[in-house]
Amino acid sequence: MSEPQDEPSHIDIEYLKHQFEHLRAEMAGARERLSDNAHAAIDRISAYLESSGVSPRVDELEKTLEDKGKAAMGKLEHQVSERPILSVAVAFGIGLLAARLLRR
Repeated sequence: MSEPQDEPSHIDIEYLKHQFEHLRAEMAGARERLSDNAHAAIDRISAYLESSGVSPRVDELEKTLEDKGKAAMGKLEHQVSERPILSVAVAFGIGLLAARLLRR
């Protein structure tokens, strides 16, 4: 009789490590893109508001948004580090769902 597939002896740890590192790299890329997009949007808004004299408030909002974005990414990275296998499983599930939605 063979052992169930979820037994530790049947889990491919190297594959899971590779997938976790891939997920971590994708998250870093997403963070960079999110940061770049946020900075571009803030620059456009700042230019518009500067012409109307609201620049100091924009600087404060920019700092607040940047801090909240960094905090959110830090929290997400912490959660992935705390539960790497669950994170890979969730990412896999989201990928399957996205694939099904895009096929339609």
